[in-house]
Amino acid sequence: EILPSDWSSDVCSSDLKIGQINGLAALDPGTGMAEYSGIMLPIVAEVTPAHAKNGGKIVATGKLGDIAKEAVENISAVIKKYAGEDLSEMDIHLEYIGTYEGVEGDSASITMAAVILSAITEIPIRQDVAMTGSLNVRGRVLPVGAVTAKLEAAATAGIRLALIPEDNGRDVMIRNKFYRSMDVYTVATFRDVVEYAFVDCKKKKELLKRLLPLNEGGGPSAKKLEIGRAHV
Repeated sequence: EILPSDWSSDVCSSDLKIGQINGLAALDPGTGMAEYSGIMLPIVAEVTPAHAKNGGKIVATGKLGDIAKEAVENISAVIKKYAGEDLSEMDIHLEYIGTYEGVEGDSASITMAAVILSAITEIPIRQDVAMTGSLNVRGRVLPVGAVTAKLEAAATAGIRLALIPEDNGRDVMIRNKFYRSMDVYTVATFRDVVEYAFVDCKKKKELLKRLLPLNEGGGPSAKKLEIGRAHV
């Protein structure tokens, strides 16, 4: 089992990156019959001074469809509220890597929000973590599709810890062998995402404190999926 405290900033730097994250996506076969196949979806973010005075914005590239563009707008509400920085003074550049066929849907919302906050706060992200999940403007993680295909892609790629929406926990049907190499946690809020994806440091503690109102009762709500939910 991998817990947030198991990973600290003294780990080899190649396994920790600021403004870089592993998302998970699914490819639609387009036949109406075949199952989805999962893929890794790397995303990087960079912060620069605002091009226009008091005109900070998020610039996302990677052939985003309409729903994906709306997801960028939704996560901006969470970032503005909890980043602890004046976003009007910066432009945030978000790049989907290798999305030559384009990106549709909002299942990368928690991934985008996390990598943007990493770039803003300069808190490294664990590179052995991957995630998928939608995010509403109040910081709640919402369910997405094709979680089993995405998780199997993550395990095959060597990911050690995967984060999925709480409401998708019942949908997971991965084979037992994948549980031996990768832990799967369900997350209910964006605070849960930060707790598991960001490297432990003083800045992370400060960020988690700002995000505390998202979690009812003030405690973590992430839960580990047990092997009993898997298929042999």
